[in-house]
Formats: sequence, C-alpha cells, structure tokens
Amino acid sequence: MAKPAPEHKDKLGRLLAVGEHVAFPESNRLCFGTIVKLNPEMLWIKALGKTWEVSKYPDDTVRIDGPDLTFYLLTH
Repeated sequence: MAKPAPEHKDKLGRLLAVGEHVAFPESNRLCFGTIVKLNPEMLWIKALGKTWEVSKYPDDTVRIDGPDLTFYLLTH
C-alpha cells in the first residue's frame, strides 16, 4: 500500500503540491523555484534558471502564480 502524499502549506496557509512555483530565501536573497518533491517534513525545490535543488521547510516558502510569475519569467 502506497503512503499518502504529505500535506504542506506555505507561509500564507495555502496548500503546496509538486510542480507549483514558490518564492524562498537563499543566502540573503529571494529566489524562485518549482517544487519537485514533497518529503514528510520538507520540500525539494529546483531554482528557476539554475541547476541546483534545495530543501526548505514549507513555512519558508510562498506560492506564486498568475501575473506575478508571468512578469518574472518574461523579465528574466
């Protein structure tokens, strides 16, 4: 029997899932990335435009979508 996927919420209390885009802190800067894996306590995030992945607590992220994400992708 497969284990149920863990349920994680971002800083604003919104549910997070694999494939969603989030903003997260990394080395005193704000980064954007895509959730690639959900662990029982942490998320694995691949930074947009980078080759590295990082693990973060869900409370350290904020889900972004819609015009905010579109604007960022178009300008970078």
